[in-house]
Amino acid sequence: MMDYSDLNQKDLTAKVEELQQEIEGLKIDKADLEILLENITEHSTNLENEIYGKNEIMVKYLKQVEKITQAAAAIEQGTFEINSLNEVAARNDELGQLARVFQNMVQQVKQREENLKQQVEELKIEIDKAKKDKQVADIVENDSFKSLKEKLKRLKKEQKKD
Repeated sequence: MMDYSDLNQKDLTAKVEELQQEIEGLKIDKADLEILLENITEHSTNLENEIYGKNEIMVKYLKQVEKITQAAAAIEQGTFEINSLNEVAARNDELGQLARVFQNMVQQVKQREENLKQQVEELKIEIDKAKKDKQVADIVENDSFKSLKEKLKRLKKEQKKD
């Protein structure tokens, strides 16, 4: 600390004015710092709100990714409902595109399955018809059937004679 006892009135007055100017400068600095603090606080609140909003968007996005994962598991279990991905498919981003492609693939696989089932049924019918035709042919080719057929012809001829 400085010893002011050696200074005269004029020097003391000058020193007081100097200190008052320094106080005014400090007041200005304090006001500037308060404005800076207010701006930083406001900016950090804005950043916090922005981060919170982005986090909400990310949570929603991840929930929709989970829906696609659940859809894949449902396909594996045979319980998939195509409309379960409509909300995700409505998005205009890559995730929405993935959901639409996924729905389209499932529809195509189901259509192929139906076509294959129909073809299997048609083949079963053809096989059954072929088996019947073979059984009929076996019966017709059989010697006892041939002999019955000959007897029938003879009986018809005899009936015509009578």
